[in-house]
Amino acid sequence: MTPAPPTAWRAVWLLTRLRLQRLLNVSGRGLSFTKNNKSRPATPGKRSRRWLPGALLLLPMLFSFGSIARHGVLNMHCLLDQVAACQVRGSLYTDNHLLDPVIAQLMGAPFSTALIGGLTLQLALLWLVSVLLPLGMGELSKPDWDLEWLVTLPVEKSTLLWARVLERTLVNPAGLLALWPGTTMIAWYAGQGWLSPLSGLLTSLVLLALAAMLRTLVDTGLRLSLNPAQLGNLQAVISLAGLLPMYMGMSFGMGMGGFAYDWAAAMPAWSGWTPPGLLVRLLNADGVAALLPAILLLAQCVCLMLLGMAVLRRQLRHGVVGAGQREAARKPAATPSPPRRWRPRPGTPIQRRELTLLLRDRNFLVQTLLLPLLILGGQALFTGQARDLHALLASPVLLACTGFFLGSYVLMMSAFQTLNKEGGALWLLYTFPVSIEQALRQKAQLWAVLALLYPVILFGAALAWLPAWSWQTAGLMLLALAGIPLYAAIAVALGVFASDPLATEATAKVRPAYMYLYLLLTGLYIAALAAGSAVQQLVFVALTGALAVALWQKARDALPYLLDPAASPPATVSAADGLIAAMLFFILQTLLLILLKDQVAGVLTYVLLRLVYWRAGTTGVPRIGQGRQPWRWGGAGACIAALSGIGYAALLPQAASPLMHINSNGLWLAGLTLLAAPLCEEFIFRGLLQGGLRRALPSWQAVGITAALFALVHPPAAMLPAFVLGLCAGLAYERSGALLAPMLVHAGYSAALLAYGLHA
Repeated sequence: MTPAPPTAWRAVWLLTRLRLQRLLNVSGRGLSFTKNNKSRPATPGKRSRRWLPGALLLLPMLFSFGSIARHGVLNMHCLLDQVAACQVRGSLYTDNHLLDPVIAQLMGAPFSTALIGGLTLQLALLWLVSVLLPLGMGELSKPDWDLEWLVTLPVEKSTLLWARVLERTLVNPAGLLALWPGTTMIAWYAGQGWLSPLSGLLTSLVLLALAAMLRTLVDTGLRLSLNPAQLGNLQAVISLAGLLPMYMGMSFGMGMGGFAYDWAAAMPAWSGWTPPGLLVRLLNADGVAALLPAILLLAQCVCLMLLGMAVLRRQLRHGVVGAGQREAARKPAATPSPPRRWRPRPGTPIQRRELTLLLRDRNFLVQTLLLPLLILGGQALFTGQARDLHALLASPVLLACTGFFLGSYVLMMSAFQTLNKEGGALWLLYTFPVSIEQALRQKAQLWAVLALLYPVILFGAALAWLPAWSWQTAGLMLLALAGIPLYAAIAVALGVFASDPLATEATAKVRPAYMYLYLLLTGLYIAALAAGSAVQQLVFVALTGALAVALWQKARDALPYLLDPAASPPATVSAADGLIAAMLFFILQTLLLILLKDQVAGVLTYVLLRLVYWRAGTTGVPRIGQGRQPWRWGGAGACIAALSGIGYAALLPQAASPLMHINSNGLWLAGLTLLAAPLCEEFIFRGLLQGGLRRALPSWQAVGITAALFALVHPPAAMLPAFVLGLCAGLAYERSGALLAPMLVHAGYSAALLAYGLHA
């Protein structure tokens, strides 16, 4: 007996649930919408820990977008409502004691007509982003069209189309990330308090429903009229077109000089009665006053959705078959070209193959070489910075950061995608007469050279334009150029972790969390370039080189398992773990601008590593107590390190002393210094880094390298005694084999310096 077909509502729910499940599978979440998970035993897959980088990067992303949305509302209020306290500098550069009364006044009264017009323009731009970004992120270039097989399901076509609109409403991460922070901040400054996230989410879903309908109309119309090659070219154009509304919408929160404010001030009054304008009015209204915008918004949305569905049915009146599948005409046979004479060509065969791929794939070419210029130019244009190009030449730091940004972004769209662009032909790299590691190294070298083109051209033009150059300018340029090859290696290594060659979904072939991690690392390098101390800049370059080596080692271990659906490299502690931990320690030490920044950085790094090792079941994690006479070697090393530290401090003036200055309110820091620093820092440097290096290097080299890196993460005035401390701790660990010995050395050194500081 044939079962009855599902009802319309159940069919819509099933299809929407299917899309949500696909999104969860692509993002690597272990969730399911099924009532029970009983199924036959399957082949075990690779151990997936994608949640960790995603979880670590989700909070900074939300904070960043929320901050831009917040300053966007405040900047429009300051400029459009002509608030004298912040009209010139904007909310980002206005002191809190001046900005707080402005915020209180904004939240205590209804929005002005000018502010409603500006917020309407911003929501309209972000709504357009929610339409263009999904279309430009690979959807059109897919060879198959899922609607062609969905119409074979036992449901009516109208039900299927409504399900398509609903699923695209709910499953639009880019659109939700673009709209939700803005609507939440509008609700917050409208006085809705902690209900603002919920109000912002509901209003964002209204705009996402309209975006889903328009996106479905555009996608269906293009699929029915264009062949796959034309769709691929059009996708490249759409990906560039999406930058215009994105940067214009975000420019309100990034500066006060962009021409977008002129558009916002010129918004006509009728724009407030469009869906974005009605949403702003609805969020800003209370009680009975919210009925009129709510009713008008509902009526407009229903009319637009019904009109869109009618157009969609007309598009599909002749069936659901893509134009690419209907092409019957054959191209004439190509005339054989005369044989070419042999000419020497630069680069290796793998590098020439990579260049051929770049030239043939127009979407890849545009995203790699043209998109960085458009992003930088769009940001400068819409934020008003393009009017002050002379500031770029007058500021060596800004010039160096701009050049590094151009090069690093080229690497993100090229070197980071090295394995992903191979597609299903990745297995061919394993058949070449070179190792897969050597092939990736050649690709990294090629992309490093190409990524250097933009910074070299920019720096060359700047040097030619400047009347005179300085050593500071030349040094910053060299540091920016030195970072490009390092980040080429980092991008290729992270691309190995981010790529899933066995994934069938195009969006699952690259895990976006690792792309965000790459962007975070490039942002840290830019922050290091902007640091005032040349020592900090050199230290960060050295640690970045160590990080590149560490990630490359990790990627090399994973290469033999890329095409295996079940096996993965064993989770063991290596030198790469120590290098990564040292880099993380330095980053946290730099970013945590609080009183106990050194100890807090070490504790956070220690806890994070312990969590990762516990979740992964890692073997070879260093232990504290097992070893040979740790008290003896620890005591001897502590005496030598303490004497050298005190002697070094005695030779320095009191103001330049690297010792901790303890006052009556800081005596409690001593206990934490004697406990947290030895436990956490020795686990990172001696346990992970020195222990990992010891497997490949002689003991004296492992001890020396570890001590040098340990000294680099300390302030410049304390590097020399820290290096001696690292040597003593390393030798104690080498002799005893227990982490307790270097911990005792570290604790004894700190105790002696604290005692000397109190006595002095």
